[in-house]
Amino acid sequence: MTSGNRIASLLGPASTGAVAALVAAACVGGTPTARHTAAHPAATAAGCSATVTLVESWPGGYRGAATISNSGGRPMKDWYIQWVMPRGATLTQAWNGTHMQSGPVAMIHAPAGKPALPPGATVSGIGFVGAAASPPAFTEITCG
Repeated sequence: MTSGNRIASLLGPASTGAVAALVAAACVGGTPTARHTAAHPAATAAGCSATVTLVESWPGGYRGAATISNSGGRPMKDWYIQWVMPRGATLTQAWNGTHMQSGPVAMIHAPAGKPALPPGATVSGIGFVGAAASPPAFTEITCG
């Protein structure tokens, strides 16, 4: 079964893009406290590029790292990195960014104190931990 078919079976009639848009919309607006309670190593979109990598794993958990670069000519206000994880994998904590997850779609976005990424700048040192039965693959990486 291809990755697209696995995602389609997880999401039913909703497309991954639609779910990603809903997660992004939930992440953009409101105050930081109001908007949150809780195989493809890189992506390039108009004006940004991002990586999400598995750093280490252990029985029941993992640690990952991410970077985002602004290749556009304007500051990226409220930047984000988004990806799809396997069924059952969860994102439980992040640093140098604020995390959220909806089903298989995980996201880390700009921390409240540093919402804009200037042109030509890169944010590295973004880290996260989570729970998973086996080391997760991070696919369909997008940024904005």
